[in-house]
Order: sequence, then structure tokens, then C-alpha cells
Amino acid sequence: MHSQSVPATVCLITDRLSVGMLGAYGNAWIGTPCFDRLAFSSVLADQMFLTSPKLADYYGKVWNHASVSGNSKTGSFMSQGMESLLVTDESSLSSKASEFVNVSIIDPGPAGNRDVTETEKFFSAAADHLTALVEPTFVWLHTQCLSDNWDAPYEMRQWYAAEDDPLPPTSQRSPHFCAGSETDPDELLGWIQAYAAQVSLWDQCLGQLIEVIDNHPVFKDALLIVGGCRGYPLGEHRSVGKGAPESPDCDLYGELSHLPLLCRIPGGPRATRLNQLMQPEDLFDILYHWNHGAIHQTKGSLLDFCSQSKQPRSTVISQDVSGSWAVRTPAWFLQSRNDAESTTELYAKPDDRWEVNNVAERCQDVVRAMEQLYKDARDGKPTEPIDHLLR
Repeated sequence: MHSQSVPATVCLITDRLSVGMLGAYGNAWIGTPCFDRLAFSSVLADQMFLTSPKLADYYGKVWNHASVSGNSKTGSFMSQGMESLLVTDESSLSSKASEFVNVSIIDPGPAGNRDVTETEKFFSAAADHLTALVEPTFVWLHTQCLSDNWDAPYEMRQWYAAEDDPLPPTSQRSPHFCAGSETDPDELLGWIQAYAAQVSLWDQCLGQLIEVIDNHPVFKDALLIVGGCRGYPLGEHRSVGKGAPESPDCDLYGELSHLPLLCRIPGGPRATRLNQLMQPEDLFDILYHWNHGAIHQTKGSLLDFCSQSKQPRSTVISQDVSGSWAVRTPAWFLQSRNDAESTTELYAKPDDRWEVNNVAERCQDVVRAMEQLYKDARDGKPTEPIDHLLR
């Protein structure tokens, strides 16, 4: 028996969806009208960061986080007996989906199918599943359509190529390498145009899915969450895609670690931005409080919950199995890369949004404070309150 008091929920998480390519986050050259329109009716998290670039770690935090708002509560973010459904084209998630009553794995089919793209196939299957539901259900949709097979129509790539640009690449396989001085800038430009086309196709499919949700008697008043779990670097620093095969996703810059997230809550605030630091555990908390009635039954808003029901975090730490790590505070971002030089880079936040101006040599006091903050967190020592220098 499902819980009649809990409204429906739809979460759409897209792997490799980059913040920097979405109009609602400031991009002005890629068309994402459907996402931007949805953001206008939602709360947009401006400072959500991953704590690990591994997909399994992301879902370990979002689906199985052991604490809620600083308390020692454990268990599911779903209320007992709730109907639930996972729809995904990422087969590895099935082994981690014990929370879900029903799981549907979408086979993307053979690469190169010109009739239906993988993106369209996933969103069509997701819409079919939603349409068939007749009672409030917690639905999680996860797609990897931006990860490996970029099969948006080639003419969409040409949308983003200027008249004097070289033709965009024709390959549908997404690129993964480390750019260097020998990398042709035109090659990077072509891959950026190819990714832009894939994001545009994703946005079109998102718009069609939102139309299904808004016209469905069960889901038209559902909590709707749309976000990403990893970004897609495109040579902003050195990585393109996963980067080097021997150490994938070890560069923890914002193009990988800064995650888009919006929440449309029935009767909640519109066109609102949350500027506080957040990480995947906070999404667990939002879902827990929603599904256990702490938000909707008290007529509170998501904004109230995020800003008042718990102390905003002052630190987000990201780590990779390669040994690289990064610390973000309200005022600074420090990355320590586990390479031959043990490279340390420091960037002022929020002014240096894209991490362009490394000031580590000029701000050694900040570097030392950030390194100590990381060591304390790693060793399980208290990190709050953080030094005023880091705020």
C-alpha cells in the first residue's frame, strides 16, 4: 500500500550535463529554452558541487546518505510503502536501486541509428512510463545521453558553426583526451559545437517530457527536480570529456564539479536562486523532507527548508580515486592535483567563475588555510567554523 499523503515526485538526472552550457546559468549562445523556462518557475541551486566524480559515489550520497539535516536519522528518502520507479539507460544503476519497487532499464540500441537518437529513445520511454502510472509515484529518471554517443542530427552541430568556421566533426563518439599545446583549437571548437548540439537535443526532449508531466493528472502537481551528476569538460583547462584514460576525471575544476539543479515545488517560489554551497547529500535531505511531509504538509517552501532548517555549509570537498582533491569555500577554490609536481591552484570565488586566474603564489596564507581545512576534514576533525579568511 502506498502513502496517500505524499504527492508524486519526478527527478530527472542527466550525466555529463554542464552548468556552463545552460541559459539559466548564464550561457548566451546555446539554445536551452525549455530548461530556462522551467528554471523561471523553479528554485535554481547556483552552487551545487559534486564530492566525487564517480557515478556510484554520487548515488551513494543521494540515495543512501546516512544523516538528515545534521541528525542521526538513517534509512530511505522515500516514505514507507511509497510506489517508486527507476527508469534509466545506465545499466550499472540497477545494482544500486534497492530503494525502488520497479526498475526499467532502457536499451539505447545500436549506435548510429539515424531514425531515433538515444536521447529521443530514452525520453520517449520515460514519457510512456509516466503516462501509464495511475497513482502518486516517486519516479527517478537517469540518462547518460550526453556521455558517450552524441547522435544529435549533424545539422544541429552546424547551427553553432559560424560561416568561416571549419565543419564540425562527424563522429558520434564523444571525445576523451587531455588537450595540450599541440591540440588544434579548431578541433576543440568542433567538439564544443557537437556538445552544444547534443545539449540542444536534450533540451527539446526535456520540453516534451515537461508537457507530459504538466498534463498528467497524477504528476501535474508533483515535485519536479532536474539536474546533473557530472559536467563535461571541453578543454577549458586540459581535460576533454573524462580526460586521460589512466586517470579519468581527476581534474576537479568547475566544468566537471559544478552541477545544475532546479526544483519546481507546487505552490513554491518561482525564479529564485539559492546561492549557498550545496552538495549531493543536500538533494537527499530535500527528498527526505518532501517525502516525509516536512515541506508540503507544513506549507513551507523548498527555499525555507534550504535556508532556514539547517545551517548552510561553508565547505565542499571533492576527491578522486587518483588522489586529486579540491576544497570550495564561499571565497575560494583550491585544487591539489596528484601529479608529478603535486600541482596546487587557488582561485578567488565567486569572481573567478571559470577558474582562469591562479593566485596560489600570491596568496600562500590562503593556500595553507585551505590545505589545513582539507586535512582536518580528511582526519575527521571539526572544520566549523572555518577561518574568516576563507569566507
